[in-house]
Amino acid sequence: MENPEPRLQGPKRQHYLPRMYLKGFSTDGGLAVFDRFTGDMRRQTVENTAVEKHIYTFEDGHGRRRFEIEEMLSKIESQLSHAIPRFEKAEGYSIADIDCLLSFIAFAELRTPAALADAKRVKASFIDTWSQVMIESPERVAKTLAAMYRERGENHTPDQLQADTEKLVKFIREREYDIVVHDQAALIDCIRLWKPLVDGLLRKDLLIIKPVDPDSRYITCDSPVVLESMADGEIVGFGSDDAIVLFPLTSRCLISLRGNGSRVGVGLARPEQVERVNEMIARSSDRYIMGDVETTLASLVERLGLAKTTRAPKYVTGKIPTENGVTGFVRRVFPHREPPTSLEPDESE
Repeated sequence: MENPEPRLQGPKRQHYLPRMYLKGFSTDGGLAVFDRFTGDMRRQTVENTAVEKHIYTFEDGHGRRRFEIEEMLSKIESQLSHAIPRFEKAEGYSIADIDCLLSFIAFAELRTPAALADAKRVKASFIDTWSQVMIESPERVAKTLAAMYRERGENHTPDQLQADTEKLVKFIREREYDIVVHDQAALIDCIRLWKPLVDGLLRKDLLIIKPVDPDSRYITCDSPVVLESMADGEIVGFGSDDAIVLFPLTSRCLISLRGNGSRVGVGLARPEQVERVNEMIARSSDRYIMGDVETTLASLVERLGLAKTTRAPKYVTGKIPTENGVTGFVRRVFPHREPPTSLEPDESE
């Protein structure tokens, strides 16, 4: 089979929340956007919302800009755009529509600027954790160095190896380094997580939820996938039976994924339930919160106190003891459960 031609042409401006998605939260071609960093509310066009330059463009080994990722995302968006009206009506959708929807939700978790920043932070933190774990055994450090020297064909005396080991252990223990993760490495890491995430979502029951009140509206944000636990647990992943995944598909349609039966159903939400979901979405936002009604959005963010704040990270790393020593872990957490962190200087300091 011939290799496909490289995609060397593509758009410079790339939407991390696609225009076909944002239109579901807009009126008259525009939507209200709240910037929680500055506290500003503004009305802007779909075209100029959730867009960055070359966020999905990567460089190949020949130094060429490649657009395959942007093209792949665009194909999924195009397919889903035709299916969204069917999901909103909760009728006429196909298995292929559901597969496309779940692919879109998985990418909504992985493709945003916040997700890419999380990937960089997590990878750097995991490397740092692994390094700290490694130096808990100087003997292991010495063996690693000795193997590296052999591969290079270098000869080192036992005293030299001991001295090098001590230097390396000191260097790592005192963190005399910065770990820099390239944007492209973070992007590729996120893309690699897409299939296992989709596989986890495919096993879940899918519920299409529509508001009872015709005036009720869902909002969205720049980090629109909400993960919760049915038992209010502290440790849950997307594939866990205990997990609840919430995703606002349009202002009048919420997708809920839970359980493990691969069943599909329809539900209704009372105004207070819509409001509760909107609070979770708003608290999950990295920076921008969007909706079609400015007054409703303004009331929500004021009640939650989100002006000039940021949220907790979505992913944390750490280390845990094992039978063989210590190992590192990465865990998805619940930023919507945590109070917002103020970006204003502490006047008491």
